[in-house]
Amino acid sequence: MVNECSDDGFTQKSIDAFSEALTTGDECSIRQAKHELLTDTISLLGIVVNYIALEQCGVAFDFGVSRILKGTRLYRIRSYSPDINYDDPSEWGPNPKRTQGRANREKQEALYLGSTEAVCLLETHTGVGRRYALGTYECVDDIFVGGFLRFDEANELHNIAGMALNAFLIAPSRGERNTDLFEFLDGYYGKITLDDLCGLSYITGKGGLELPFRFGVLNQRNQLYEMTNALCDILAKRTPEGIRYSSCYFPMEAPGIACTDFNLALYRGGVDKLRFLGYEIKTNENPMTAVDVARRLIESAS
Repeated sequence: MVNECSDDGFTQKSIDAFSEALTTGDECSIRQAKHELLTDTISLLGIVVNYIALEQCGVAFDFGVSRILKGTRLYRIRSYSPDINYDDPSEWGPNPKRTQGRANREKQEALYLGSTEAVCLLETHTGVGRRYALGTYECVDDIFVGGFLRFDEANELHNIAGMALNAFLIAPSRGERNTDLFEFLDGYYGKITLDDLCGLSYITGKGGLELPFRFGVLNQRNQLYEMTNALCDILAKRTPEGIRYSSCYFPMEAPGIACTDFNLALYRGGVDKLRFLGYEIKTNENPMTAVDVARRLIESAS
């Protein structure tokens, strides 16, 4: 693949342009220069790196806050085991071991939920014929969560960066549950390098739909997982109740576009605004697997 950029990211030119904009005090010029600095990179992964570095240096970006309305129902799926007492309310709270997840550090409390049963089935890789426990929660008050959904009609670079950041955030991570998914992805893509993720135009086309999977294949040894947590650290500082993120199997959310299928990572402030309604023991009868969905998305983008 021919690299669409001739210079390395975070060039002195974009730094100087941002510094000059700051001296003018003009908000529009500052906003434009700031996003040019953010997207000054060869690889789309560089947008993630630049975002983290700029935020840590005090250059902030506003990608919006979503409100999960009072009365909204949310769901959680757990693999069924006869040894678990699902009637015990503590079984439906945040993981007491507080192990590290996509949006929480080790020892940081978080409760992962989905907006629909369908997205939970795909995210948990529940196989056909497998039993599971479906828990239902209700928001007893509005919950405010961070993410990358704010659309800026005056700044296209803001929207492109938001799409790249969301794609990286939702990229699947290799694990015991999704070996079948990565067998398919590795077989389809082979080895992905940074040169295969070059050019902002890639994001604005159909390729944006498969970008989460490409990021997942790039992350061969989970060396990028720490960057995912760094993104969530930034979001959580602004919205301590939680974070909203797309499912890689329903990657329809983007700046200005909200989807009915999404995921939440709720911290203590958000968890306190939930009421657990109960659970059902069910059997997955849906033949559509995560591999099926990934294959269709990739084929539609090609």
